[in-house]
Amino acid sequence: MEPRDPHDVFGRDPFEDAEAATTPTGSHRLHPMSPVFEIGRSFFSLVVPGLVFVLLASGDSYELWYMLLFVPAAAVSLKRYLTLRYELSDDHLVVREGLVFRSVRHIPYDRIQNIDTVQNPLHRLLGVVEVRVETASGQEPEAVLRVLSVPRFMELRAGVFAERDDDEAQTPDDFVGPRAPRLPEPQPVPFFRMRPVDVVYFGLLSQKGIAVLSGLVFLLWEFNLWDRIEKRIPIDPERLSALFPAWEWLVIGVFIVALLQVVTVAWAFITLHDFHIVRSKDDLRTTCGLWTHQTATLPRHRIQFLSISEGLFPRLFGRISVKALTAGGDSTNDSQVSRKWLVPLVERAALDPIVREIQPDVAFTGLPWARVHPHARRRMIVKGAVVALVPTLLVARDAGFWAVPFFALLVLLVFVTATKRARRLAYAVTDSAVYVRDGVLTHARNAVRFSKIQSISLRQTPFDRRHRMATVSVDTAGPGGSDLTFRIPYLDVRDAMRFVRTVRRRVERTSFRW
Repeated sequence: MEPRDPHDVFGRDPFEDAEAATTPTGSHRLHPMSPVFEIGRSFFSLVVPGLVFVLLASGDSYELWYMLLFVPAAAVSLKRYLTLRYELSDDHLVVREGLVFRSVRHIPYDRIQNIDTVQNPLHRLLGVVEVRVETASGQEPEAVLRVLSVPRFMELRAGVFAERDDDEAQTPDDFVGPRAPRLPEPQPVPFFRMRPVDVVYFGLLSQKGIAVLSGLVFLLWEFNLWDRIEKRIPIDPERLSALFPAWEWLVIGVFIVALLQVVTVAWAFITLHDFHIVRSKDDLRTTCGLWTHQTATLPRHRIQFLSISEGLFPRLFGRISVKALTAGGDSTNDSQVSRKWLVPLVERAALDPIVREIQPDVAFTGLPWARVHPHARRRMIVKGAVVALVPTLLVARDAGFWAVPFFALLVLLVFVTATKRARRLAYAVTDSAVYVRDGVLTHARNAVRFSKIQSISLRQTPFDRRHRMATVSVDTAGPGGSDLTFRIPYLDVRDAMRFVRTVRRRVERTSFRW
């Protein structure tokens, strides 16, 4: 190669540089069936809803114009297939895309923390897989390759994770398809597998059937379907009362509730079928799904935040959930895999062995919990009572005297809630991590290791300064806006300053690691 003239700023096309930087393995296209899946997604998201509106809704057929968006969406999908290329170099993945407006993304292998896959029944029938490449750059995947053949995916994964040398945790046997080769090597034993009884509990406690019922009610209201039914089938309430006695209506109600429970349990089994986690080297591999198989990879050393959650009803049945937050956040918001729930539901007694596999230097039992300020409950009650005044004043005009007992009921609720939260709120510091517990209906215990702490802040409002209190927050590399936060309110200001100094010294003695 001839030496480049340093004054020749525009003499070389950066896209040619990207091409020259790759190894002789060359570029690869997406699978030929990729446009079918892309166009299919556009069809079901644009055309199908439009047809539903046209068939059910009354009035002008403006929905037909909405369906015309399918044409440019299909053109974009076809363009993506024709222009997208990916290449494997010695140390990074190159993804090129675009015809008029071209883009080249260089993704170093050591920055890639997850290569997740999705396989629905059609994927498995055709021997292909949807691939999501994730780094710590944010909520969205760095690259989505929709779709690759299974051998191409295995080649991509082997090239990216070659240095980890842990490919035995996922082989082509995990994918069903005519092109998937069979390998005789045994699979590692999962350290956690969700039991059917826990799947049943998860479905019942999630109550997805209520969401389905709400959707049906919305359709009846939005499209005036109930009026159309009444026009075609006249419904006389008195006649219905004569035909169906009260006890029969009760039976019908019980049947509907039971049907909703069956729907929720069926949804749980379809989504979480064979949910299990395998640890291979430093990676946690999650697999689940009956119709749509999903896999996710979560490097243990990149877990920023670990949370144990006990909702009101799961707590009654002795069940807990485990969540983990990584620097890359969660790009699987439509799935049930690792970064949404690392462990969706499990018996409380099984927590410690699972946590030891996930984070060996974190433990949620036997911690030296320290309480917040003794006057924290009083602050919560006063704040809650002031907030309760707002709805009381709104109903006082129409309710009159009844606004007084209404306000008393709200204050009683505030008192009970503040009492329970003040008893629950506490923090702890160990040699490796900091912990906080909080919650009233849902009990949460959160842990952040010192090696993941990026900053610690102490904040005081005017009311805090008056009562000599402070709020301490610990920030990690996790994305902002997450529901997983480490925050300790209502601390005595001296305890808060002592906590900040202790954590700062521990962090300074610990090497930060992504």
